[in-house]
Amino acid sequence: MRLQIALWTVAWIGCQAGCQAPLGESSAEQATILSPLSHDFGTLQTGMTSGLYQVVVSPSAGNQSDTITAVTASCPDFVIGAPGLPALVYRTCEVVTCVNVICPVANALCQTTELQTYTFDTYFRPTVAGTVSCVVTVTTANAANSRTLTLTGTGQPPPIHVDVQPGSVAFGDVRRNTDSTQAVVTVRSTGGQTLTVSSVSLSAGFTTTGLMTGYQLAPNASQSYPILCHPTAIGALAGQLVVSSNDPAQPTVAVPLSCRGIDSNLDIAPSPAVLATTRVGEPIDTVIDLRNTGGAAMTLESVAITGTGITMTSAPPPNTVLAAVTGVARVGVHFEASAKGDASSTLVVSYDGGQSRTTEISARALATSMALTPDGDIDFGPICGGQSKMQEFTLIANEQGAFSLTSIADPGAPFTIAMPALPVTVLGAGAKQVKFQVTASPPGEGVANAAVVVKTDIPNATDHTLNLTVQGLPPGVTATPAAVDLGSNPVNTTTIGQEVHLSNCGTAPIMFTNPRIEGTDALDFAIVAQPSSATIAPTGLASWLIVLQAHSVGPKQASFAVDYDGGTASIELGGEGLGDLGPSDDGRGSYYACSTGHPAALWPLAIALVVVVRRRRARSSRSRSTR
Repeated sequence: MRLQIALWTVAWIGCQAGCQAPLGESSAEQATILSPLSHDFGTLQTGMTSGLYQVVVSPSAGNQSDTITAVTASCPDFVIGAPGLPALVYRTCEVVTCVNVICPVANALCQTTELQTYTFDTYFRPTVAGTVSCVVTVTTANAANSRTLTLTGTGQPPPIHVDVQPGSVAFGDVRRNTDSTQAVVTVRSTGGQTLTVSSVSLSAGFTTTGLMTGYQLAPNASQSYPILCHPTAIGALAGQLVVSSNDPAQPTVAVPLSCRGIDSNLDIAPSPAVLATTRVGEPIDTVIDLRNTGGAAMTLESVAITGTGITMTSAPPPNTVLAAVTGVARVGVHFEASAKGDASSTLVVSYDGGQSRTTEISARALATSMALTPDGDIDFGPICGGQSKMQEFTLIANEQGAFSLTSIADPGAPFTIAMPALPVTVLGAGAKQVKFQVTASPPGEGVANAAVVVKTDIPNATDHTLNLTVQGLPPGVTATPAAVDLGSNPVNTTTIGQEVHLSNCGTAPIMFTNPRIEGTDALDFAIVAQPSSATIAPTGLASWLIVLQAHSVGPKQASFAVDYDGGTASIELGGEGLGDLGPSDDGRGSYYACSTGHPAALWPLAIALVVVVRRRRARSSRSRSTR
């Protein structure tokens, strides 16, 4: 099923006498407010990919034109496919008949005749267990029109899963009858239930101090195996570490091990050189010693590193002489850590007439990413003045790398924040959740906005901002929002439902009856969900879900009405039925002027599941009538 998100800004404009005035207000008294866009993919097992969710970017009502230049997101759990950019998006609006008369002057009511949209694809592919969010930014040529969309999904781990890292270990050259430098293999339980490891075995020539008998690992717990190679003869030595468990998908995991026994007076330490695991964006350096253990002087002819991702920053010059027994030279090594994953290189040293020794150098960079749920634009909705509503936020690391949550900024009145002691370490792979709460407490009537800025030590990351909104309500009974535009949709198709509310900001419970759709185009709108109770407690609210299914082409107007103890509340509804539309010959639309024959102003593009028009004058008069 193809899901669409309408991108809309309201352009209902009143007509002069003799024409049907849409919603009865002048444009000067309108203020457009966009509800936060979101889509929840639901729950999916980690490593799997969800079905397609398509986002349709449309222009707002009226004559519009803009260019989508980019669709961006930086979220490891979500996949965004946005081909064909830049892409033009436009709408052509033409005059419609109002009460059997063509509106002859400016401010005419128009309907869409040409429409060009842009569609991009989104998928959910959870990498960690837990609920994660992703803010997708749709950037336009007119930067003021850029908007965001918040995607959400919950990763569910498989019941039992074993992860063994690294996938192989190459020790390189090791002097016969000596131990190599230690390498570490880690067995981790990454499922949702306890992992049972029945046995661990290791090939001859390799040793470990790790637990070899059966044991259990709780989710996210791990067992480390420090491994040494100890060749007793010259030549290649191969083996493996084998882990057997109750993971039904991979009951046995084998990690190949290798080294080469040599006789040489040149000792390289560490060998292999395993750099400490770091995070992407945090390069690290180390030093490798070249030591002469023989009884005669040694000449180092050349030192080089082959491979990618690891480079040599310093080395002894050619033909450096190392004194017997005590002679040592140093090689500087640098790991850039510019991308996540493993890197490996080989250090090659030539000495004493063409003899050669090698050692393996390996490094790993973990990606670090924060998922905050909910995210983006957070609307607390309508709240009675003097009352409060709390929203909890959950923060996890949705990549393998851990990070420190260093600060969360207080948004200020009418919002307050409760948070844990900071800084706090957030473990990678979703292994730890950090929660904080924001409470909105509007003192009275009015809309308040604020921002919460979240800071971390994630390398090269910018501060993360949550945009908060709350609408304070006056005493009495209030219907919100003041008006709902359900957007433009093809005829005989149903729009995404939008909520309307009736709030009781009085001191006693109220009853409501007869919720209904009234007006010229009432049959094009429908109530598809109703409250379970007909009583609204003090400071409570009741909610209904409204949809539009236009049965003919053109603008649609109606109102939602509901009776309550002491009066009737109403909310204006608008929308448009679209017929067969297509681009003009030049691909940009005719931009027919609805008034004087000149193109109308380009109203902003906006991503929204619902567009709300607040009319202060209408709201004030309704509030007075319902008190």
